[in-house]
Amino acid sequence: MQFCLFTVVLVLTGGGLGGCGTCFNTTSVVEVDAHIEHYIFRKVRSQSLYSCASACLMSSVCMSFNFETKTRICELNSNSSNQVAVTTQPGFLFSDINHWPKSLAGACSATPCPTSRCQLDRLGRASCETEFQGCDAPPSVANAELHYAGVYEGAVAEYTCKDNFMMCTDRNQRVCQLTGNWNGSVGPCAQYSWDNPVMNFLMVVPCGNSMSFKVAMNITPTAVNRVYMDVRGGGNRLYHIGFRLDQNKVVFNSHFSGVWETDIMLSPVPLAVGSESLVEIRLDQGMYMLAVDGSSINNFTDRYPNEIREDILISGDAILTAAHITI
Repeated sequence: MQFCLFTVVLVLTGGGLGGCGTCFNTTSVVEVDAHIEHYIFRKVRSQSLYSCASACLMSSVCMSFNFETKTRICELNSNSSNQVAVTTQPGFLFSDINHWPKSLAGACSATPCPTSRCQLDRLGRASCETEFQGCDAPPSVANAELHYAGVYEGAVAEYTCKDNFMMCTDRNQRVCQLTGNWNGSVGPCAQYSWDNPVMNFLMVVPCGNSMSFKVAMNITPTAVNRVYMDVRGGGNRLYHIGFRLDQNKVVFNSHFSGVWETDIMLSPVPLAVGSESLVEIRLDQGMYMLAVDGSSINNFTDRYPNEIREDILISGDAILTAAHITI
């Protein structure tokens, strides 16, 4: 039996099957500018929509297919429109394979390959061969958006951290391997910026310990009392700043293994009740540096350079409108 492709499909695919007695109405089963993503397990080059459907029929896994009319790339899907959404994708044709005549697979239509793929040799003889059925869905990363087209060999999964989060690895992609695994590792996404955090605020150092970082905070004292900032690690205060507005001085110190070290005191205190200031703490080459509204206040030698810096605690009588840490 021969099958006709309607004119719209003939134009897009570059050919039909000639005259016919009983026509196969492709316009009723093909969606134009449509596509299923995430379930593509194989890509092949096909000369026409007809040969793409044939490739899908030969697979025990294929439930639908996408056909890119410009490149003539045929994408075989392991799911159908009955189970997942079809998305808009200009330049693509989409169809569920259950609408197509099994006879389009040639000799493979009479050769069941329930867990593999049917293949035709040059004489048109059918045989079954192993078929890669794709990787599992790529693993998710907390606070990241995941983008991937399919799970075929060579498919790329790309991760993008959400706003105010940063990637803790040098790479943000994983690739589907023929083993069925996604190579490498990505993430995590760690928060580095906060809007209107609530006192007492704990700012975790993103991506683990760092020998250098910069913390910037917009802070407004609310009472003639005290505001504290502590760089902490292992239960210790590795670098302590006390803005003592009630005494008009700033105190720098460390608290390690339950013992306070020697205070360093400066006057006057560079904060004022009701006024917002930009407070910056920078650690670089073993030195903590404090600046307020762009003016340097003090340099403090890191007393415990081998300790892991885990977080920064901001506490006291103040309002924080923003906090940001740069690694």
